[in-house]
Amino acid sequence: MGIKQNFKIIGSGSYYPKRIVTAEEIDRRVKRAPGWTESHLGVRTRHECVAPETMVTMGCHAIESAINDAGIGWGDVDYVIDCSTSKFRPIPCNAAHFQQSIGAAANGVPCIDLQSTCLGSILAVQFSNALFTTGAYRHILIVASESALQGVDWCDPKSAGLFGDGAAALVLRYSPSDHDLLFAHETFAEHLDLCKVDGGGHFRPSYQYRSDDDREYRFQMDGRNVFRVALRLLPPMVQKMKEAYLETNVDGINCLHVIPHQASPKAVELVRRIIDIPKDRYHVAVREIGNMVAASIPAMIDRVRKSNLLPEQAPLMLLGTSAGYSQAAIIFHS
Repeated sequence: MGIKQNFKIIGSGSYYPKRIVTAEEIDRRVKRAPGWTESHLGVRTRHECVAPETMVTMGCHAIESAINDAGIGWGDVDYVIDCSTSKFRPIPCNAAHFQQSIGAAANGVPCIDLQSTCLGSILAVQFSNALFTTGAYRHILIVASESALQGVDWCDPKSAGLFGDGAAALVLRYSPSDHDLLFAHETFAEHLDLCKVDGGGHFRPSYQYRSDDDREYRFQMDGRNVFRVALRLLPPMVQKMKEAYLETNVDGINCLHVIPHQASPKAVELVRRIIDIPKDRYHVAVREIGNMVAASIPAMIDRVRKSNLLPEQAPLMLLGTSAGYSQAAIIFHS
């Protein structure tokens, strides 16, 4: 579970599309009485990506902000990892689309996509830490750009009303540390069908789309059972990580900050209580931005860094669940 931390986050950026969607507008879209969305789901506002904005333009805004924050140029970037769930096109990868939009300055920088729905950014950080051990990379750029509202099922108000669009990016620098990095990642595929999109891949190809099958090509979630599974499986994994951290950082647990995946207001608050973290070290903005899928965690990292809520060298846990059913957490020093 524990390996050496080989990086430092030196830059972050986020971008929210200009269009703001209120809970009242969601009420109308899902055909519910005024006040239903906010009272049942807790999300007051979220942003929506509509033309002329695209997930590429959003991602590029976040990338530019992160690179400027890091104080580096494209000549310093050695790798671009896109960890979005949303796809601009099935082929080529999102990261290549970002590079194309940025232009000649980014030419030649290798680009890949790493997809694990809501856990994408956690896995991208772990993947980057491993890449840094090779000694071949100085700076790695991680980006997630999500247009989730384009793919929700408006006939399912309990899931559709949770999501929001936006993008976020991180710049990691190779920086060997005396601290260990703790990482855990588990998948329980017996729960695979709790979150899914059936259409668009080999299982149900896009060329078979018919308007009367539209829901099969949109996001479906059995929220109640996802919640039950997470309540059963997530706490033991987190407890093991906290115990492992305590083995070498006896006092550090009282300084631990947590950024959870911004799944829903009710879910993130219940997780906070279960893992016993005080509110001032548990960072949440889901009521204002909604569930931004893989962009949720890096967007919160950007908020926390730029609001000076995370002390230098403070231990930080990133934590979340995803379709699969999968769950993951990582602890590193900021």
